[in-house]
Amino acid sequence: MEWHIIENWPAYFGAAFFLYWLTVLVVLINDQRNPTRTLAWLIILTFLPLFGLVLYFFLGRNWKKIAEQNGLHERLHGLAAPRLSAVHEGYATESKKARAWAAKHGWAALTALIEQAEGGPPLPAWDAQILASGAEKFARLKLDLAGAKQTVNIQYFIWERDALTAELTAILHERIAAGVEVRILNDFIGCLPYSKAELKQLAAVGAKVHFDVRQIGKANYRNHRKIVVIDGVLAYTGGINVAQKYIDGGSRYPAWRDTHVCFAGPAVTELQKLFALRWYEATNENLFSERFFPDVYPEGKCSVPAQVAATSVEDKWESARRAHVLAISQARQRVWVQSPYFVPDDQIYEAMVNAALAGIDVRLMMTGWPDKKTAWYAAHTYFGPLLEAGGRIFLYTKGFFHAKTMTIDGMLLAIGTMNLDIRSLELHKELMVWFLDEDLTREHESIFQADLSHCEEYSLDRLRSLSRLAVFRNSALRLASNLL
Repeated sequence: MEWHIIENWPAYFGAAFFLYWLTVLVVLINDQRNPTRTLAWLIILTFLPLFGLVLYFFLGRNWKKIAEQNGLHERLHGLAAPRLSAVHEGYATESKKARAWAAKHGWAALTALIEQAEGGPPLPAWDAQILASGAEKFARLKLDLAGAKQTVNIQYFIWERDALTAELTAILHERIAAGVEVRILNDFIGCLPYSKAELKQLAAVGAKVHFDVRQIGKANYRNHRKIVVIDGVLAYTGGINVAQKYIDGGSRYPAWRDTHVCFAGPAVTELQKLFALRWYEATNENLFSERFFPDVYPEGKCSVPAQVAATSVEDKWESARRAHVLAISQARQRVWVQSPYFVPDDQIYEAMVNAALAGIDVRLMMTGWPDKKTAWYAAHTYFGPLLEAGGRIFLYTKGFFHAKTMTIDGMLLAIGTMNLDIRSLELHKELMVWFLDEDLTREHESIFQADLSHCEEYSLDRLRSLSRLAVFRNSALRLASNLL
Protein backbone atom coordinates (compact mmCIF):
# COMPACT_ATOMS: atom_id res chain seq x y z
CA MET A 1 0.00 0.00 0.00
CA GLU A 2 2.80 2.42 0.94
CA TRP A 3 4.65 1.56 -2.28
CA HIS A 4 1.45 2.24 -4.23
CA ILE A 5 1.22 5.72 -2.69
CA ILE A 6 4.86 6.48 -3.40
CA GLU A 7 4.57 5.16 -6.96
CA ASN A 8 1.53 7.31 -7.71
CA TRP A 9 2.53 10.46 -5.84
CA PRO A 10 2.51 12.59 -9.03
CA ALA A 11 -1.16 11.77 -9.55
CA TYR A 12 -2.04 12.52 -5.93
CA PHE A 13 -0.04 15.74 -6.01
CA GLY A 14 -1.70 16.76 -9.26
CA ALA A 15 -5.15 16.11 -7.85
CA ALA A 16 -4.36 18.05 -4.65
CA PHE A 17 -2.95 20.96 -6.64
CA PHE A 18 -6.01 20.98 -8.91
CA LEU A 19 -8.33 21.13 -5.88
CA TYR A 20 -6.18 23.92 -4.40
CA TRP A 21 -6.23 25.88 -7.66
CA LEU A 22 -10.00 25.38 -8.06
CA THR A 23 -10.61 26.62 -4.51
CA VAL A 24 -8.41 29.67 -5.12
CA LEU A 25 -10.24 30.38 -8.38
CA VAL A 26 -13.69 30.18 -6.76
CA VAL A 27 -12.66 32.39 -3.82
CA LEU A 28 -11.09 35.06 -6.02
CA ILE A 29 -13.97 35.13 -8.50
CA ASN A 30 -16.52 35.41 -5.68
CA ASP A 31 -14.64 38.43 -4.31
CA GLN A 32 -15.81 40.41 -7.37
CA ARG A 33 -12.88 42.81 -7.27
CA ASN A 34 -10.85 44.58 -9.92
CA PRO A 35 -10.15 41.98 -12.66
CA THR A 36 -6.49 42.95 -12.90
CA ARG A 37 -5.95 42.38 -9.19
CA THR A 38 -7.92 39.15 -9.29
CA LEU A 39 -5.71 37.83 -12.10
CA ALA A 40 -2.57 38.99 -10.28
CA TRP A 41 -3.55 37.10 -7.13
CA LEU A 42 -4.49 34.05 -9.21
CA ILE A 43 -1.00 33.99 -10.74
CA ILE A 44 0.70 34.48 -7.36
CA LEU A 45 -1.37 31.82 -5.61
CA THR A 46 -0.92 29.38 -8.52
CA PHE A 47 2.84 29.61 -8.97
CA LEU A 48 3.81 30.43 -5.36
CA PRO A 49 1.22 28.45 -3.40
CA LEU A 50 2.77 28.55 0.08
CA PHE A 51 4.36 32.01 -0.08
CA GLY A 52 1.31 33.24 -1.98
CA LEU A 53 -1.06 32.11 0.77
CA VAL A 54 0.98 34.05 3.35
CA LEU A 55 0.91 37.14 1.13
CA TYR A 56 -2.82 36.77 0.57
CA PHE A 57 -3.48 36.40 4.30
CA PHE A 58 -1.73 39.69 5.07
CA LEU A 59 -2.34 41.68 1.89
CA GLY A 60 -5.05 40.21 -0.26
CA ARG A 61 -8.23 39.44 1.66
CA ASN A 62 -11.36 41.36 0.72
CA TRP A 63 -12.13 43.06 4.03
CA LYS A 64 -15.10 44.93 2.56
CA LYS A 65 -16.82 41.68 1.77
CA ILE A 66 -15.81 40.16 5.11
CA ALA A 67 -17.26 43.16 6.95
CA GLU A 68 -20.46 42.90 4.91
CA GLN A 69 -20.82 39.20 5.60
CA ASN A 70 -20.35 39.51 9.35
CA GLY A 71 -22.73 42.47 9.58
CA LEU A 72 -20.11 44.89 10.91
CA HIS A 73 -21.60 47.98 9.26
CA GLU A 74 -25.11 47.24 10.41
CA ARG A 75 -23.97 46.72 14.03
CA LEU A 76 -21.98 49.92 14.13
CA HIS A 77 -24.68 51.93 12.36
CA GLY A 78 -27.25 50.70 14.84
CA LEU A 79 -24.97 51.71 17.69
CA ALA A 80 -24.37 55.24 16.45
CA ALA A 81 -27.57 56.19 14.63
CA PRO A 82 -29.86 57.22 17.54
CA ARG A 83 -27.40 59.72 19.03
CA LEU A 84 -26.22 61.07 15.68
CA SER A 85 -29.78 61.51 14.46
CA ALA A 86 -30.56 63.67 17.47
CA VAL A 87 -27.63 65.99 16.65
CA HIS A 88 -28.44 66.08 12.93
CA GLU A 89 -32.08 66.90 13.56
CA GLY A 90 -31.14 69.66 15.98
CA TYR A 91 -29.10 71.39 13.29
CA ALA A 92 -31.25 70.52 10.27
CA THR A 93 -31.79 74.20 9.42
CA GLU A 94 -28.06 74.87 9.25
CA SER A 95 -27.54 71.75 7.14
CA LYS A 96 -30.25 72.87 4.73
CA LYS A 97 -28.56 76.26 4.31
CA ALA A 98 -25.22 74.56 3.64
CA ARG A 99 -26.78 72.33 0.99
CA ALA A 100 -28.35 75.39 -0.63
CA TRP A 101 -24.95 77.12 -0.75
CA ALA A 102 -23.40 74.00 -2.26
CA ALA A 103 -26.19 73.74 -4.87
CA LYS A 104 -25.83 77.43 -5.78
CA HIS A 105 -22.11 77.04 -6.42
CA GLY A 106 -22.26 73.67 -8.15
CA TRP A 107 -21.17 71.40 -5.29
CA ALA A 108 -24.46 69.69 -4.40
CA ALA A 109 -23.17 66.34 -5.66
CA LEU A 110 -20.14 66.47 -3.36
CA THR A 111 -22.14 67.17 -0.20
CA ALA A 112 -24.68 64.51 -1.19
CA LEU A 113 -21.97 61.92 -1.84
CA ILE A 114 -20.38 62.40 1.58
CA GLU A 115 -23.75 62.35 3.33
CA GLN A 116 -25.06 59.27 1.51
CA ALA A 117 -21.79 57.44 2.16
CA GLU A 118 -22.48 57.76 5.92
CA GLY A 119 -20.30 60.83 6.37
CA GLY A 120 -23.15 62.88 7.81
CA PRO A 121 -24.72 66.14 6.59
CA PRO A 122 -22.86 69.45 6.48
CA LEU A 123 -22.84 70.84 10.02
CA PRO A 124 -21.60 74.12 11.50
CA ALA A 125 -17.92 74.25 12.45
CA TRP A 126 -17.34 77.21 14.73
CA ASP A 127 -14.13 79.20 14.91
CA ALA A 128 -12.26 76.89 12.52
CA GLN A 129 -8.53 77.59 12.60
CA ILE A 130 -5.92 76.29 10.19
CA LEU A 131 -2.75 75.30 12.07
CA ALA A 132 0.08 75.30 9.55
CA SER A 133 2.84 74.00 11.83
CA GLY A 134 3.40 71.61 14.68
CA ALA A 135 4.43 74.48 16.93
CA GLU A 136 1.14 76.26 16.31
CA LYS A 137 -0.91 73.11 16.77
CA PHE A 138 0.65 71.97 20.03
CA ALA A 139 0.73 75.45 21.57
CA ARG A 140 -3.03 75.65 21.21
CA LEU A 141 -3.70 71.99 21.98
CA LYS A 142 -1.84 72.20 25.29
CA LEU A 143 -4.00 75.14 26.34
CA ASP A 144 -7.22 73.40 25.32
CA LEU A 145 -6.24 70.15 27.06
CA ALA A 146 -5.42 72.08 30.21
CA GLY A 147 -8.91 73.59 30.07
CA ALA A 148 -10.77 70.28 29.63
CA LYS A 149 -13.60 69.88 32.12
CA GLN A 150 -15.20 66.47 31.49
CA THR A 151 -13.72 64.27 28.75
CA VAL A 152 -10.68 64.03 26.49
CA ASN A 153 -10.63 61.53 23.63
CA ILE A 154 -7.30 61.14 21.82
CA GLN A 155 -6.43 59.02 18.79
CA TYR A 156 -3.10 59.03 16.95
CA PHE A 157 -1.15 56.89 14.53
CA ILE A 158 2.16 57.67 16.27
CA TRP A 159 2.81 58.67 19.88
CA GLU A 160 6.55 58.82 20.54
CA ARG A 161 8.30 59.60 23.83
CA ASP A 162 10.23 62.87 24.07
CA ALA A 163 10.04 66.41 25.47
CA LEU A 164 6.68 67.11 23.85
CA THR A 165 5.01 63.90 25.01
CA ALA A 166 6.32 64.62 28.53
CA GLU A 167 4.51 67.98 28.48
CA LEU A 168 1.28 66.46 27.21
CA THR A 169 1.51 63.66 29.75
CA ALA A 170 1.91 66.16 32.59
CA ILE A 171 -1.17 68.08 31.43
CA LEU A 172 -3.23 64.90 31.20
CA HIS A 173 -2.07 63.81 34.65
CA GLU A 174 -3.34 67.10 36.07
CA ARG A 175 -6.68 66.81 34.26
CA ILE A 176 -7.20 63.24 35.45
CA ALA A 177 -6.54 64.38 39.01
CA ALA A 178 -9.23 67.04 38.46
CA GLY A 179 -11.76 64.35 37.49
CA VAL A 180 -11.55 64.53 33.69
CA GLU A 181 -12.02 61.22 31.85
CA VAL A 182 -9.14 60.59 29.46
CA ARG A 183 -9.25 57.98 26.71
CA ILE A 184 -6.29 57.34 24.41
CA LEU A 185 -6.45 55.06 21.36
CA ASN A 186 -3.25 54.76 19.35
CA ASP A 187 -2.41 52.56 16.38
CA PHE A 188 -0.65 49.38 17.51
CA ILE A 189 1.92 49.13 14.68
CA GLY A 190 2.44 52.89 14.39
CA CYS A 191 3.43 53.10 18.07
CA LEU A 192 5.27 49.78 18.24
CA PRO A 193 8.82 51.23 18.07
CA TYR A 194 8.29 53.73 20.88
CA SER A 195 8.36 53.53 24.67
CA LYS A 196 4.97 53.15 26.35
CA ALA A 197 6.22 54.31 29.76
CA GLU A 198 4.27 57.58 29.76
CA LEU A 199 1.10 55.93 28.49
CA LYS A 200 1.43 53.30 31.22
CA GLN A 201 1.81 56.10 33.78
CA LEU A 202 -1.39 57.69 32.50
CA ALA A 203 -3.20 54.36 32.67
CA ALA A 204 -1.98 53.89 36.24
CA VAL A 205 -3.64 57.13 37.36
CA GLY A 206 -6.95 56.48 35.62
CA ALA A 207 -6.64 57.10 31.89
CA LYS A 208 -8.08 54.43 29.60
CA VAL A 209 -5.34 53.55 27.12
CA HIS A 210 -5.72 51.06 24.28
CA PHE A 211 -4.09 50.23 20.96
CA ASP A 212 -6.09 49.82 17.78
CA VAL A 213 -5.93 47.15 15.04
CA ARG A 214 -3.99 44.51 16.91
CA GLN A 215 -5.08 41.53 14.77
CA ILE A 216 -2.14 39.87 13.03
CA GLY A 217 -4.18 39.46 9.85
CA LYS A 218 -4.62 43.23 9.65
CA ALA A 219 -0.98 44.18 10.15
CA ASN A 220 -1.00 45.83 6.71
CA TYR A 221 -4.13 47.87 7.46
CA ARG A 222 -3.51 50.65 9.97
CA ASN A 223 -5.54 53.33 11.74
CA HIS A 224 -3.84 56.44 10.38
CA ARG A 225 -6.37 58.95 11.76
CA LYS A 226 -5.44 61.73 14.18
CA ILE A 227 -8.31 62.93 16.35
CA VAL A 228 -8.59 64.87 19.59
CA VAL A 229 -12.03 65.73 20.97
CA ILE A 230 -12.26 67.79 24.16
CA ASP A 231 -15.49 67.83 26.19
CA GLY A 232 -17.33 66.63 23.07
CA VAL A 233 -17.38 70.17 21.64
CA LEU A 234 -13.85 70.96 20.37
CA ALA A 235 -11.89 68.87 17.87
CA TYR A 236 -8.47 68.65 16.23
CA THR A 237 -7.44 66.65 13.18
CA GLY A 238 -4.86 66.73 10.40
CA GLY A 239 -1.46 65.31 9.56
CA ILE A 240 0.46 65.91 12.80
CA ASN A 241 1.19 63.00 15.14
CA VAL A 242 2.59 63.30 18.67
CA ALA A 243 6.35 63.86 18.73
CA GLN A 244 8.82 66.73 19.02
CA LYS A 245 9.94 66.18 15.43
CA TYR A 246 6.58 67.42 14.18
CA ILE A 247 7.57 70.79 15.61
CA ASP A 248 11.25 71.11 14.72
CA GLY A 249 12.01 68.30 12.25
CA GLY A 250 13.98 66.26 14.76
CA SER A 251 17.49 65.02 14.03
CA ARG A 252 16.67 63.95 10.47
CA TYR A 253 15.18 67.08 8.89
CA PRO A 254 15.94 70.81 9.13
CA ALA A 255 12.20 71.50 9.47
CA TRP A 256 8.80 69.80 9.39
CA ARG A 257 5.91 71.32 7.45
CA ASP A 258 2.46 69.99 8.30
CA THR A 259 -1.17 71.08 8.57
CA HIS A 260 -3.80 70.53 11.23
CA VAL A 261 -7.18 72.14 11.84
CA CYS A 262 -9.23 72.72 14.96
CA PHE A 263 -12.86 73.74 15.28
CA ALA A 264 -15.80 73.63 17.66
CA GLY A 265 -19.53 73.10 17.26
CA PRO A 266 -21.82 70.45 15.81
CA ALA A 267 -19.31 69.36 13.12
CA VAL A 268 -17.25 67.87 15.96
CA THR A 269 -19.93 65.15 16.09
CA GLU A 270 -18.49 63.32 13.08
CA LEU A 271 -14.94 63.20 14.44
CA GLN A 272 -16.26 62.04 17.79
CA LYS A 273 -18.22 59.37 15.93
CA LEU A 274 -15.08 58.03 14.24
CA PHE A 275 -13.30 57.87 17.59
CA ALA A 276 -16.26 56.25 19.35
CA LEU A 277 -16.65 53.56 16.68
CA ARG A 278 -13.01 52.53 16.87
CA TRP A 279 -13.11 52.74 20.69
CA TYR A 280 -16.09 50.39 20.72
CA GLU A 281 -14.27 47.95 18.44
CA ALA A 282 -11.21 48.03 20.72
CA THR A 283 -12.90 48.03 24.15
CA ASN A 284 -16.62 47.28 23.71
CA GLU A 285 -17.39 50.51 25.61
CA ASN A 286 -20.30 52.48 24.12
CA LEU A 287 -19.67 56.23 24.08
CA PHE A 288 -22.79 57.14 22.08
CA SER A 289 -24.49 59.17 24.78
CA GLU A 290 -25.37 62.82 25.27
CA ARG A 291 -22.26 63.20 27.39
CA PHE A 292 -20.08 62.77 24.32
CA PHE A 293 -22.61 63.93 21.70
CA PRO A 294 -24.52 66.89 23.14
CA ASP A 295 -27.80 67.97 21.58
CA VAL A 296 -26.76 71.64 21.79
CA TYR A 297 -23.24 72.97 21.23
CA PRO A 298 -21.96 76.28 22.62
CA GLU A 299 -21.94 78.82 19.80
CA GLY A 300 -18.76 80.41 18.47
CA LYS A 301 -17.96 83.67 16.72
CA CYS A 302 -17.69 82.40 13.15
CA SER A 303 -19.48 79.45 11.53
CA VAL A 304 -18.54 77.51 8.39
CA PRO A 305 -20.26 74.34 7.08
CA ALA A 306 -18.13 71.20 7.32
CA GLN A 307 -18.44 67.52 6.47
CA VAL A 308 -16.21 64.67 7.53
CA ALA A 309 -15.43 62.03 4.89
CA ALA A 310 -13.76 58.82 6.03
CA THR A 311 -12.35 55.68 4.50
CA SER A 312 -11.01 52.33 5.62
CA VAL A 313 -10.31 48.89 4.20
CA GLU A 314 -13.67 47.68 5.55
CA ASP A 315 -15.60 50.73 4.35
CA LYS A 316 -18.07 49.99 1.56
CA TRP A 317 -18.16 53.49 0.06
CA GLU A 318 -14.77 55.06 0.92
CA SER A 319 -16.27 58.55 1.03
CA ALA A 320 -12.92 60.31 1.56
CA ARG A 321 -11.45 58.82 -1.62
CA ARG A 322 -14.62 59.27 -3.66
CA ALA A 323 -14.97 62.89 -2.51
CA HIS A 324 -11.50 63.62 -3.89
CA VAL A 325 -12.38 62.06 -7.24
CA LEU A 326 -15.65 63.97 -7.54
CA ALA A 327 -14.27 67.33 -6.39
CA ILE A 328 -11.32 67.19 -8.79
CA SER A 329 -13.60 66.11 -11.65
CA GLN A 330 -16.01 68.99 -11.04
CA ALA A 331 -13.37 71.71 -10.58
CA ARG A 332 -13.71 74.65 -12.93
CA GLN A 333 -10.69 76.82 -12.15
CA ARG A 334 -8.02 75.28 -9.90
CA VAL A 335 -7.11 72.18 -7.94
CA TRP A 336 -4.26 72.62 -5.47
CA VAL A 337 -3.19 69.44 -3.70
CA GLN A 338 -0.68 68.84 -0.92
CA SER A 339 0.49 65.34 -0.02
CA PRO A 340 3.87 64.01 1.12
CA TYR A 341 3.49 61.00 -1.18
CA PHE A 342 2.02 60.60 -4.65
CA VAL A 343 1.20 57.02 -5.59
CA PRO A 344 -2.50 57.56 -6.39
CA ASP A 345 -5.17 55.12 -7.44
CA ASP A 346 -6.35 55.18 -11.05
CA GLN A 347 -9.50 57.22 -10.40
CA ILE A 348 -7.82 60.11 -8.60
CA TYR A 349 -4.92 60.12 -11.03
CA GLU A 350 -7.17 60.17 -14.09
CA ALA A 351 -9.27 62.93 -12.52
CA MET A 352 -6.16 65.06 -12.02
CA VAL A 353 -4.88 64.41 -15.55
CA ASN A 354 -8.33 65.11 -17.04
CA ALA A 355 -8.58 68.38 -15.13
CA ALA A 356 -5.14 69.46 -16.31
CA LEU A 357 -6.03 68.60 -19.92
CA ALA A 358 -9.19 70.68 -19.57
CA GLY A 359 -7.10 73.74 -18.67
CA ILE A 360 -7.71 73.59 -14.92
CA ASP A 361 -4.82 74.90 -12.81
CA VAL A 362 -3.73 71.58 -11.25
CA ARG A 363 -0.88 71.82 -8.78
CA LEU A 364 0.64 69.06 -6.68
CA MET A 365 2.96 69.89 -3.81
CA MET A 366 4.88 67.02 -2.21
CA THR A 367 8.01 66.54 -0.19
CA GLY A 368 11.44 67.03 -1.69
CA TRP A 369 12.99 65.42 1.41
CA PRO A 370 11.71 61.83 1.25
CA ASP A 371 11.39 59.77 4.41
CA LYS A 372 10.45 56.70 2.33
CA LYS A 373 12.62 56.64 -0.77
CA THR A 374 10.73 53.69 -2.24
CA ALA A 375 7.49 55.70 -2.31
CA TRP A 376 9.33 58.79 -3.52
CA TYR A 377 10.89 56.93 -6.43
CA ALA A 378 7.58 55.30 -7.33
CA ALA A 379 5.92 58.74 -7.40
CA HIS A 380 8.12 59.75 -10.33
CA THR A 381 6.32 57.22 -12.55
CA TYR A 382 3.16 59.33 -12.20
CA PHE A 383 4.80 62.67 -13.00
CA GLY A 384 4.99 62.31 -16.78
CA PRO A 385 1.34 62.23 -17.90
CA LEU A 386 0.34 64.84 -15.31
CA LEU A 387 3.07 67.26 -16.45
CA GLU A 388 2.37 66.57 -20.13
CA ALA A 389 -1.31 67.32 -19.55
CA GLY A 390 -0.44 70.74 -18.13
CA GLY A 391 -0.33 69.99 -14.41
CA ARG A 392 2.46 71.40 -12.23
CA ILE A 393 4.47 69.59 -9.55
CA PHE A 394 6.35 71.30 -6.72
CA LEU A 395 8.84 69.67 -4.38
CA TYR A 396 9.07 71.24 -0.91
CA THR A 397 12.77 71.60 -0.03
CA LYS A 398 12.84 73.49 3.29
CA GLY A 399 12.31 70.24 5.23
CA PHE A 400 10.01 67.27 5.30
CA PHE A 401 6.55 68.03 3.93
CA HIS A 402 3.69 66.07 5.52
CA ALA A 403 0.48 68.11 4.94
CA LYS A 404 -2.63 66.47 3.45
CA THR A 405 -4.86 69.17 1.97
CA MET A 406 -6.78 70.11 -1.14
CA THR A 407 -8.44 73.33 -2.27
CA ILE A 408 -10.89 73.56 -5.16
CA ASP A 409 -11.74 76.78 -7.04
CA GLY A 410 -11.14 78.95 -3.98
CA MET A 411 -14.39 77.60 -2.50
CA LEU A 412 -13.75 74.16 -1.01
CA LEU A 413 -11.04 73.14 1.43
CA ALA A 414 -10.18 69.63 2.63
CA ILE A 415 -7.76 69.01 5.51
CA GLY A 416 -7.15 65.63 7.08
CA THR A 417 -5.01 62.52 7.31
CA MET A 418 -5.28 60.95 3.85
CA ASN A 419 -2.17 60.90 1.68
CA LEU A 420 -2.43 60.46 -2.08
CA ASP A 421 -1.00 56.97 -2.01
CA ILE A 422 -2.52 53.51 -2.20
CA ARG A 423 -1.98 52.82 1.49
CA SER A 424 -4.09 55.81 2.49
CA LEU A 425 -6.62 55.54 -0.31
CA GLU A 426 -7.37 51.83 0.00
CA LEU A 427 -5.78 50.26 3.08
CA HIS A 428 -5.63 52.65 6.04
CA LYS A 429 -8.37 54.21 8.13
CA GLU A 430 -8.32 57.86 7.10
CA LEU A 431 -10.43 61.01 7.23
CA MET A 432 -10.75 64.39 5.53
CA VAL A 433 -12.75 67.38 6.75
CA TRP A 434 -14.37 69.34 3.91
CA PHE A 435 -15.08 73.02 4.62
CA LEU A 436 -17.61 74.74 2.34
CA ASP A 437 -16.36 78.29 2.74
CA GLU A 438 -14.59 80.75 0.46
CA ASP A 439 -12.82 82.75 3.17
CA LEU A 440 -11.28 79.72 4.87
CA THR A 441 -10.35 78.19 1.50
CA ARG A 442 -8.62 81.35 0.34
CA GLU A 443 -6.79 81.56 3.65
CA HIS A 444 -5.38 78.15 2.90
CA GLU A 445 -4.58 79.13 -0.68
CA SER A 446 -2.43 81.88 0.80
CA ILE A 447 -0.64 79.27 2.89
CA PHE A 448 -0.14 77.16 -0.26
CA GLN A 449 1.34 80.15 -2.08
CA ALA A 450 3.66 80.86 0.85
CA ASP A 451 4.81 77.22 0.72
CA LEU A 452 5.69 77.69 -2.96
CA SER A 453 8.54 79.98 -1.90
CA HIS A 454 10.18 76.91 -0.33
CA CYS A 455 9.61 74.67 -3.35
CA GLU A 456 11.35 73.85 -6.59
CA GLU A 457 9.17 73.10 -9.59
CA TYR A 458 9.69 69.68 -11.15
CA SER A 459 9.88 69.85 -14.94
CA LEU A 460 9.43 67.40 -17.79
CA ASP A 461 13.04 68.00 -18.78
CA ARG A 462 14.18 66.87 -15.34
CA LEU A 463 12.02 63.77 -15.57
CA ARG A 464 13.28 62.92 -19.05
CA SER A 465 16.90 63.32 -17.93
CA LEU A 466 16.61 60.34 -15.57
CA SER A 467 18.82 57.42 -16.50
CA ARG A 468 17.30 54.20 -17.83
CA LEU A 469 18.35 52.47 -14.63
CA ALA A 470 16.53 55.10 -12.53
CA VAL A 471 13.39 54.78 -14.68
CA PHE A 472 13.47 51.00 -14.30
CA ARG A 473 13.99 51.31 -10.53
CA ASN A 474 11.04 53.69 -10.22
CA SER A 475 8.80 51.46 -12.33
CA ALA A 476 9.74 48.35 -10.35
CA LEU A 477 8.95 50.06 -7.05
CA ARG A 478 5.59 51.17 -8.39
CA LEU A 479 4.60 47.48 -8.53
CA ALA A 480 4.73 47.41 -4.72
CA SER A 481 2.51 50.50 -4.38
CA ASN A 482 0.19 48.93 -1.81
CA LEU A 483 3.16 48.35 0.50
CA LEU A 484 4.76 51.80 0.21
